[in-house]
Amino acid sequence: MLRFAVALSWMLACGFSAQAKDVTIASWNLGWHMDLATANQWIDLCSKRYVKDATADVWREGSGPDSKPGWFVDAFKIDGWDTTRFPVCGVYRDRDNKIVFVKPAGYQERHKSLARYVASSVPADIIAFQEVNGEDSIREILPDHGNQYDFCAVVGYKVQRIVIAWKKSVGTKISCAIEDPVSLPGNPESERPRPGLALSLDIDGTTVRILSVHLKSRCVSPFENGRLASPGDHCPILQQQVEPLEAWIERETADDAKVVLMGDFNRNFWHELRDLSPVRTDGGSPASPHIPASLTNSLIEDLIDGAPATSVMRLLDEHCETSEVGSLLCDVSESRPLDREERALLSAPGYLGCGNPVGLDHILVGRGVKNSQGAKHLSISDLGSSIAGTKPDGSDQKLAISDHCPIVAQISY
Repeated sequence: MLRFAVALSWMLACGFSAQAKDVTIASWNLGWHMDLATANQWIDLCSKRYVKDATADVWREGSGPDSKPGWFVDAFKIDGWDTTRFPVCGVYRDRDNKIVFVKPAGYQERHKSLARYVASSVPADIIAFQEVNGEDSIREILPDHGNQYDFCAVVGYKVQRIVIAWKKSVGTKISCAIEDPVSLPGNPESERPRPGLALSLDIDGTTVRILSVHLKSRCVSPFENGRLASPGDHCPILQQQVEPLEAWIERETADDAKVVLMGDFNRNFWHELRDLSPVRTDGGSPASPHIPASLTNSLIEDLIDGAPATSVMRLLDEHCETSEVGSLLCDVSESRPLDREERALLSAPGYLGCGNPVGLDHILVGRGVKNSQGAKHLSISDLGSSIAGTKPDGSDQKLAISDHCPIVAQISY
């Protein structure tokens, strides 16, 4: 399967032009990120007490010995909970995995830390954010309240949305389109993942198209109980996303646009490329129609199957902004799952700092897009951990800015 990746790299190399325009791109899952006003309402709701109605399998606001704070309740089962506005309550956990009861002052300080980090450490012209509640939440963490940026955002759906921000000086918007089929609209609401988002920009007369995704979670690796064709609650939903994803990619790469696909794929493509299983369960061509008898084993190789030729994309090599030991762990993680101790080390503040350091977030580039240095996972250092604090007002509380690290790359065309 690695031979396939090498072939893709060669095919793309043949298409590079002599003149190049440099653009820095980034993708970052911000972990249930909200604007401050919404966060304060969320904190108020999570701080209330709820009693379980066992007959209806819902929680209702109440008191008494059987009541629990919202922090310990599955918020999506609270009667009247607005999943388009509010995430679950147990988002932040300390080093002992205990839920942090978030205070407004703590969340405000998280915003400040996140804004400082973006300004100092994410040198990107175009940033695709996943798991955010909307444009306002991104404006609040960008320099000058985002006044130097334009935005393309998913509107509607559940609270985990995609927002693409780009510097106004880079280019002008041609179109911003939500790809609804990726969200599997035919599924029950509880089994619907997130839609895709496509931004087309005019950059000095060239159309540059950014596709961003946040795919179904908990079906990560064929080496870790995550075989894509397996049954269960999670992999079958990701399996359903393969066909609409492929159709979307083929459509968006059919013209002369310079295309980038990036986001949180919740899938370790490096493990798929090293897995010896056939791309399809029946051993057939990944370019053949999707039918129940021919399920997908390898998402990356099915999506980028070489047909049509215009849809060929290259998965960028990935490196880590960390120490020599951390970089070695990053390299090792592409060939096998890290054990618990290795993963804990790579997630530590002295290394990458985030709970999901590698294996989920990727960048792919299409025809005519050049990249010679690969993509880099940036360290968030000690900003990836949470501390409950002891002060009643939460002024000494520390909340992780994300459980993911940003991935950044420079492209030219």
